[in-house]
Amino acid sequence: MAEEIKITLLAIIQGVTEFLPVSSSGHIVLFDHLFGSMDNDIVLEVILHFGTLISILYFFRKDIINLIKGVLRADEGSRIYVFKIIVATFPAVIFVLLLKLMNFEIESLFTLNTLVYTYLLNSVILFATKNYVGKNDNISYSVAIAMGLAQVFALLPGVSRAGITICTALILGYNQKIAAKFSFFMAIPAMLGALVFKFEDIFNQTSFEIHSLVIGFFLSMLTGLLVLKLLFRILEGRKLWIFAFYSMLVWLTAILNSM
Repeated sequence: MAEEIKITLLAIIQGVTEFLPVSSSGHIVLFDHLFGSMDNDIVLEVILHFGTLISILYFFRKDIINLIKGVLRADEGSRIYVFKIIVATFPAVIFVLLLKLMNFEIESLFTLNTLVYTYLLNSVILFATKNYVGKNDNISYSVAIAMGLAQVFALLPGVSRAGITICTALILGYNQKIAAKFSFFMAIPAMLGALVFKFEDIFNQTSFEIHSLVIGFFLSMLTGLLVLKLLFRILEGRKLWIFAFYSMLVWLTAILNSM
């Protein structure tokens, strides 16, 4: 039962924090510190991320289908949009490959001490967008590259991928919903890439029962869907910056627990 409770909590944390600008990886690090490690089970990690990936694909299913149809019809707008997504993905891919060449494991930074710095950065970035009201709705190549570079910082726990990429576009004058949509389209190849990098480890023996992993998958997927709907309602009110206060609360929690 203890195993199922932990997986349930982790799945809900993953589903909620993957899309809200509060960093899912940061919450997992904090959860591990407060309630005990999940023994870094790679299969569980992949399952939970796969659940949130499916929630993105389902939430944007109409847009994705229309985009695929547009590409197949050789529609220039659709092809350009897909190419911009690819361009935005390059910085994180190149950075991860460089780390691998240097034999540096970024997971070594997944500590409570790292959160002391990253959650402060996340809070500042979110609050900085308080008075920005972007109107541009056509993501340019320069903005796609800027969002891609911002996504690199989200490899650190405590820096929200959705938060930093959306905020980058906001500061550059772009509409919140347009920026969010592009940000989550960027997340699809990023999350697929992360799964591919971990694929060789997936067949290692997992310490969890199959039914527990199934529970984790569905909970992370369903929670992710609900949170995506909530996020876009928040974006309509241009209130993304309010998460700076929650991020600051997590920052204070990390400080207190690192003493």
